[in-house]
Amino acid sequence: MEVTLTFNKGFKGRRQQMFAEMQTFIDAGCIEKMQPFVPVARSFYKNAGKLKASVRNEQPGLIEYTAPRARHDYYAAVNHAHGGNKQAQRMWFEYMKSRGSRDIAGGVAAIARRYSK
Repeated sequence: MEVTLTFNKGFKGRRQQMFAEMQTFIDAGCIEKMQPFVPVARSFYKNAGKLKASVRNEQPGLIEYTAPRARHDYYAAVNHAHGGNKQAQRMWFEYMKSRGSRDIAGGVAAIARRYSK
């Protein structure tokens, strides 16, 4: 009995491409789904998630709000709804995860299915 094992030479590149597409989808989905919970009452958050100056995503998997006081507003227990966005929340990424993670996971699963054909 003879067994031959053959590797698919394009496997590594295809998997790397799939994971890169998945990460891009996750990052874009997070930015989009966080938008309703960002305290847009502050003028420097009005375009958060839309302009490169307000949110930075240069490294896959890392979303950084660059607006002044973004870190303070993210963690501070203050009334974010005052004078603006009534849905605004502190820790808006964590809040978004509890509401939008299934949609994002479904999109990632669709990408994986597309590559598994």
